[in-house]
Amino acid sequence: MAEEERKKFLRLPGNRSALLWGSLAILLSAVLLLWLFFADGKSQKPRPIPAEVLSKIDQEKADAQKAHADFIQTPAGKLWQKYPYWSPEICQRIIDGQVSPGMSMDQAKEAVDRVVEVRKKKGEKQPTEWVAEGRNKEKLILKFEGNALVEVKK
Repeated sequence: MAEEERKKFLRLPGNRSALLWGSLAILLSAVLLLWLFFADGKSQKPRPIPAEVLSKIDQEKADAQKAHADFIQTPAGKLWQKYPYWSPEICQRIIDGQVSPGMSMDQAKEAVDRVVEVRKKKGEKQPTEWVAEGRNKEKLILKFEGNALVEVKK
């Protein structure tokens, strides 16, 4: 009798097995989820961007274009046109004659009035030193490791 009760337990309406009904439920759930996922996005139509947002974007674009045009006319802007991969901030510091760690050799060369002497130390890992004259005629010692300025002594 225990075997008959077990068989009755596994049978559901219509004399179908529990495995068949479970598979059907999973399949219908997957179809429903796919329908909800794909149908939801298609039913929503894109809304137009409000006019005040568009006018604000246009104003910011015009302001940025004017600021860029004004910057190009400055000495820093002219330097930036020569070296467009340098940041505008670095170009301004170079024009101001400021030398600081992190600059490349080319940037430091542009920032000083002239390089008086180049001292190279033997060995690959030894730094290179430049004795330079700053824009205000002060003597500077610039120490480089590779192509990067690591120290400035006045």
